[in-house]
Amino acid sequence: MTTAQVEVDNEALKKATRKGVVAAVLLAVLTIIEFFIATGLENPLIPLLPFVVIKGWIILDYFMHVRALWSEDH
Repeated sequence: MTTAQVEVDNEALKKATRKGVVAAVLLAVLTIIEFFIATGLENPLIPLLPFVVIKGWIILDYFMHVRALWSEDH
C-alpha cells in the first residue's frame, strides 16, 4: 500500500493561517473590552449586545465559513 502525497498551496495556507490569527486576536480584544464593560457598569446588557453580535459574526464568518453558503462556488 502506498501513500499519496498531496500538493499543498503554501501561499493559500499562509493566507488562511493569517486570517485565522487575525480573527482570534480580534476575538481576544473584543473579549477584553467586554470584560471591562461588564465589570464597570451596573447594568451592562445593552452596551454588551454589539460586542456579542460582532463576535458572533467573526466566528460564523472566519471559522464556520457561513459567507461561503451564498457564494457562487457553493
